[in-house]
Amino acid sequence: MNRLLFILIFLFTWNGTPRTSGNNINMDNKSSEFETDLLRLENPEIISPDLSNTLNNKSLTLLNNNPGNLKCFKTGEFRVFNTLEAGYAALLHDLNLKITGRSVWTDSTTTINDFINIYAPGSENDVNTYIQIFCSETGLQATDLLNTQHTELIARGIIKVENADLYYQLYSSKSDF
Repeated sequence: MNRLLFILIFLFTWNGTPRTSGNNINMDNKSSEFETDLLRLENPEIISPDLSNTLNNKSLTLLNNNPGNLKCFKTGEFRVFNTLEAGYAALLHDLNLKITGRSVWTDSTTTINDFINIYAPGSENDVNTYIQIFCSETGLQATDLLNTQHTELIARGIIKVENADLYYQLYSSKSDF
């Protein structure tokens, strides 16, 4: 209960300005850009998506350029980005905060199972299926600690579950890792 109260107070009082490099960040669910320098691979052994691929998918994920289906924490609506690269960079940034414990939602004891229940709550998703597909794609176990994982690997698993068609279009030209 105390953690929930802390989270609510934090969300209503947070005045932090995210780091940008001349680009806008969507904090009010408006179309935005995000730091594309966050697209650097932290682990070159993990294959990143081919964001230059011509995509045929007309899903909400692609229309919003939001491959992780990130939501605005203030409104709960899906965030909209100007480019797929900006949406992917925002996903990496969000995951990096959660993996490193700099998010109010995670800490050093957060498992993949805990993380998925936060990222894709049961009120909106079939969490067991989400975890099964995510773990199958990433090779992780639900009991693995989130803070020991690579951002790009977690992003790849999320994209696979959130929009399989987009996943296959983004990763089809890449070899499996």
